[in-house]
Amino acid sequence: MNRNRISVCAVLAAVLGLLAASPCLAAWQSNYSFGATLQGDLYTPSKLGTPPAILVAIHYCSGNSSNAHGWFQTAADTNGFYIIAPNAGKNCFDSSASRDGDKAAIVKMVDVVVKLGGDKSRVFAAGLSSGGCMTNTLLAIYPDIFVGGAAMPGFPAGTWPAGDTSCTKCGSSPPNQTAQQWGDMARKVFSWSGTYPCVQQWVGGADEYNFNAYLPDVAAQFTNLMGISGTGTAGSGAPSGWTRTVYKDTSGNVRVETNLGPSTQKHDLSSAGLFGNVITFLGLDKPTGACGITSTGTGGAGGTGGTTGATGGTSGGGGTGGAKDGSADGARDGGTDASGTGGNPGTGGASSKGGTGGPSGSGGTTASGGTVGSGGTSASGGTVGTGGSSSSGGGSGSGGATGTGGTTGSGGSSASGGSGGSGGSGGSGGAPASGGSSGSSGNASSGGTTGNNNGNSAGCACALGAGNGRGGATAMMVAALLGLAVLRRRRRG
Repeated sequence: MNRNRISVCAVLAAVLGLLAASPCLAAWQSNYSFGATLQGDLYTPSKLGTPPAILVAIHYCSGNSSNAHGWFQTAADTNGFYIIAPNAGKNCFDSSASRDGDKAAIVKMVDVVVKLGGDKSRVFAAGLSSGGCMTNTLLAIYPDIFVGGAAMPGFPAGTWPAGDTSCTKCGSSPPNQTAQQWGDMARKVFSWSGTYPCVQQWVGGADEYNFNAYLPDVAAQFTNLMGISGTGTAGSGAPSGWTRTVYKDTSGNVRVETNLGPSTQKHDLSSAGLFGNVITFLGLDKPTGACGITSTGTGGAGGTGGTTGATGGTSGGGGTGGAKDGSADGARDGGTDASGTGGNPGTGGASSKGGTGGPSGSGGTTASGGTVGSGGTSASGGTVGTGGSSSSGGGSGSGGATGTGGTTGSGGSSASGGSGGSGGSGGSGGAPASGGSSGSSGNASSGGTTGNNNGNSAGCACALGAGNGRGGATAMMVAALLGLAVLRRRRRG
């Protein structure tokens, strides 16, 4: 094989490598390959949180997954969380109380996004009408998966008949049941001794399908499941014309919130301007934690410094941070952190004459690491991972500029950049060995269409899952670089 042919092969390999490593623009991917019994779409913002939360946005009867695209997309771009939009594939979701069927399919979608890097401790659900009924069912029978949700509006879990896809209960009156009976409808499906997700409910005062009549029963069901008082108090911050009632645990944390709209508000809440309130309640506008937390536990006290030894005393260990709700399960109860305020560090022991000061006590356990104790030789606050050594940018061809070096992942060394063609811009820096994303050589052409019906509205040329094509941008880049290689051959000839 001659030198020019080798150069062409090298150019092709570099182009394909750069396209595979280039980051994706914010985009909806329709009919994403979740491998579930339901189809669904996935939204990935251009900048993900670390790690990103997951919100399942569930459409109403007679709708489809695309109807839910615009509800939370702006908030996802701002706060870096994934959105899953399931598609019922029929008039309504079957949101009956069971851990199979449509419910199991949605949980499967969540599992797939967790494997992409989504935060399994921050999974939420929100939906309208049929989607609201599904939301309440998921919160009641999958408390081991979801940490919070909002129904706009929804029935209590167990109200929707099994196999129903047309909302036969819409317009009916609720049965006369106690809070214990409502709670048992969920417990008989899944018995859970942990903390239940926090719940937010919205319904218009003039709901033509009588969802407002079920609002007290939704509150009764979830307060019973949570073991908190079913006597609510007036809450603040409701939109104009809405009446808010909150139900708190013994630590003062809001676990259930109901919002009853004005007497003119009909069933359809899609244009009522409530989505921002949902984001705030769920805590998706914060980098960590879940919803419903209004008070904070107190961190443990720091340990007492040790006595002086021959080479300095050893300081006591820091106290353990208190859980947000005063329990051992802060993460499930929501809040901005999984643990309480860090404890005060222990004081290092005083060193003897000529001795070496003792190491300081470690800080109290907090979500972001304890403060190093004073005195003695400071203990390291945690070993910082060594940044990956970035390799040099791609070497330029004759007249070409070098490519930008790839951003290294944590601890990963980036691969070397590809060689640029004659007169062309150099290739992007190589993809990192351990998760670091390489710099892109330019935005993908918006004209490219993706394979397997996985198109997107932002011209994203890369794929996050199986079955997603790279579109026309790939062909354009390959053709350009092949042309440069041929030109280089002619010049040499």
